[in-house]
Amino acid sequence: MDSNSENDLLEEDYYSVLNLPKSATPEEITYAYRRLSKIYHPDKHVEEDKKKQAEVLFNKTQKAYEVLKDPHQRAIYDCVGVKGLKTEGWEIVHRTKTPQEIREEYEALARDREERMLRLRTNARGVFTAKIDATDIFEPNQYIDFDNEDDSYLYIPAIEVSSMTMSMSTEAPITLRDTIVLSGNLSSRSGSVSSSYKRLLSTNGWVKYDVTAGNGLHVGAKIFKMITKTIFGTVEGSLNDISSGMLRPVGRVLLGTSLGPRTTGYISLGGRLTSIKHTSLSTEVEHNTERSYCMCKLEIGLAPAISMLYTWKFIEQDLLLRIYARAGVLNSKLEYGVEKKVSKLNTFAATVQIDVINGVTLKLKFVRASQTYIFPILLSHDVIAPPIFYATFVPIVSWFVAKNVILDPIMKDYKNREINKQREINKKRMAELRQEALSAINLMMATMERIVREETEKRGLIIVFAKYGNAELINQSGESFDNNDTLQPNIIDVTVPLQCLVKDSQLILHSTTKCQLPGFYDPCIGEDKVLYIEYTHRDQNYEVKINDNEALRIPRPHSVLVRTATPPS
Repeated sequence: MDSNSENDLLEEDYYSVLNLPKSATPEEITYAYRRLSKIYHPDKHVEEDKKKQAEVLFNKTQKAYEVLKDPHQRAIYDCVGVKGLKTEGWEIVHRTKTPQEIREEYEALARDREERMLRLRTNARGVFTAKIDATDIFEPNQYIDFDNEDDSYLYIPAIEVSSMTMSMSTEAPITLRDTIVLSGNLSSRSGSVSSSYKRLLSTNGWVKYDVTAGNGLHVGAKIFKMITKTIFGTVEGSLNDISSGMLRPVGRVLLGTSLGPRTTGYISLGGRLTSIKHTSLSTEVEHNTERSYCMCKLEIGLAPAISMLYTWKFIEQDLLLRIYARAGVLNSKLEYGVEKKVSKLNTFAATVQIDVINGVTLKLKFVRASQTYIFPILLSHDVIAPPIFYATFVPIVSWFVAKNVILDPIMKDYKNREINKQREINKKRMAELRQEALSAINLMMATMERIVREETEKRGLIIVFAKYGNAELINQSGESFDNNDTLQPNIIDVTVPLQCLVKDSQLILHSTTKCQLPGFYDPCIGEDKVLYIEYTHRDQNYEVKINDNEALRIPRPHSVLVRTATPPS
């Protein structure tokens, strides 16, 4: 078992135990505790077995109440959970401190710990690029005679690696304001080494200096400054060593401003400081939302051009679609591609580049944590249809094949291993929670019957049937599931607990996991869960289904009506 197994242990959710939101007031906490105490208090039960069951559940409820009613303990619990209450050292916290001061103190300690780790940690990044020449596939060698009647040979296109480049950078924070970055670049033709120093300024800005040696000498500096709350600017300059040994000064000035909540505009002027004809002026506007990104740019100078980039963001699928177009006096190009986040650390991207000068290129990129691998594959020196077609559709087909044959089985196996690991770690605890839930339901029966009688008399809210568990199985069962059917091992009947939570013909559940509500437990740890409820209100039948962490208030207008057409208001 790895060293992180402690993080997989289940902790008590005191808010779920009392069915409260995290914003609950002291009065709401006291009311919820008293309501459950009427069910769980040992003195409420005569039979010896029920007394023992009630004692366990009453102690659990009382523990949750004691933590949440005490502002100091609640502040600690909100910050670090149950483990924070068990940590030695909190006893030295002065009782005169307010909960907000406790939160701030803990957050300050957490920041200090992160800062210490930041100083010790080296943020290394690497990029490997291999340019591949595959033009022989679509532009065969002109010296081969394809009309030759001798078919004794098989022509195999020559695919070559035209160049390779490797670069590494190491970021070394010296202080919270000062950072040094060391980097190196090695290609099949040359190499270089560079170093940069960046310092954060107290006046909403930073300054950066860098030196590069290898392919000539490069010395530069860049300053960023927030001028106002909505206007910022950068000034940068550098001296570049040319082949004659002379230093060529280059500079650039940029101003940016906010044009709206999600829109930013830029204007920049840059080029050689000794030659006006090599100076260019550009203006750019970008609009960034949660679902899309758009950029338009106009360049005026020696090579005027206009360009546009648009990105569609599919957040639920971890997918980005991009299209980029540029039209200029010297060159024009079109790019389109897709970027997919395969897992938490892995990202794959494929881009087709159609360039008037350089031809057709398929660019593949794979990112693994801080390491990036790029493979530009040159398919044709000219813009022709066959390489464009294959560059577009071959990656798509390859992705779907790889996803279904390789990736999906690997991810499924990994998820199953993680679920089995969590189940093994919490095996004993899960058995205890299941027994607690069954005991709670046993103690709730009298209360449930009383609430049902009261709700029936006033035609109120009655929970006919409710099940909680594996999302896939419940979704598959749908309306064909009969409450007389036998529930599967990873689906539990929660009709009684939910009916006991009904008050004044309303059921309110908060946006926390339902597995620690009174009478609930987690029947399928590590898997997605849903809660399905069938209920009657005003003598009409309804059903509703929510995800595990989704809030719920019923009756509600958008509940699904089973037998009639109009839901209750």
